[in-house]
Amino acid sequence: MPSKLNPYSLLIFMSFLITSEIKAQPFIDLLQARYVYSPHTGDVPKDKHSTELNYLNIGATIPFQFKNKQDALLLSPFFERWESKVDSSPDYNSYHYGLVLPISFVKTIAHSNWSLLATGIVRMNDAVIDSKSKWQVGGLLLANYHANPKVTYKFGFYANGEFFGLFLIPLVGIDWKINEKNNLFGVLPASMNYEHQLTRRFYAGFCFRTFTNSYHDSEGNYWRIDENQLGLFTDNYVGKRFVINLEGGYSLFRKIRTGSYHDVTYNWNAENNFYFKCMLAYRIRLR
Repeated sequence: MPSKLNPYSLLIFMSFLITSEIKAQPFIDLLQARYVYSPHTGDVPKDKHSTELNYLNIGATIPFQFKNKQDALLLSPFFERWESKVDSSPDYNSYHYGLVLPISFVKTIAHSNWSLLATGIVRMNDAVIDSKSKWQVGGLLLANYHANPKVTYKFGFYANGEFFGLFLIPLVGIDWKINEKNNLFGVLPASMNYEHQLTRRFYAGFCFRTFTNSYHDSEGNYWRIDENQLGLFTDNYVGKRFVINLEGGYSLFRKIRTGSYHDVTYNWNAENNFYFKCMLAYRIRLR
């Protein structure tokens, strides 16, 4: 059975992650809050609608280590809120919320270079959060091949019961410690990150990430957003653990659609534009 880590055993958990080589990135954010704002700027093409997006995410990572010190359980609950404004008219404003609980099990395959990550995800995605809000269930399976102490390759798939139908995509990723100051890590198509250490407490790099989510609305239909972001970021460490992350970039192939199951009733032809992100996190660096 797993046992909950208290604050004094975090270093043990970090050592476990490093020695078993199952780490998915060079750090773990135990607590984080981030805000993303994409304003309407400039002229809008005739085939597009002026679009403004606001996104808020507050989450945590709660690790549990098994007694064999080879396997682990991770709880990663988070809350999210989207605000979308299309055509700069109050008639097109909408809010959508998510309460999400991913539960991950990490298993090291004995006497091999492989480890497995299995995650089950329960989501409440709706225009309101109450007893009538609608739920989704999904998950992912990721196999990690540790080619050497610096490089891990990742293969798997993600599936979720979206309100527009089953969403199933293959996954491929890498965790590469290029050298003492450079890291490349991520799983596509979800995200990919390059990180460079400039000073002891200051990092910078570039990132790519995607969102595909659907939310139930009050009329029994769904609101779907496909957002793809390419940006530059800086991480400023305040003390040993707190991080202020600032990021700016541009959205690509943005789509906002509404509809019913297996049917799109309207495509809002959302405009691509700049975005800005600010995040505060309590972070443990693994390398």
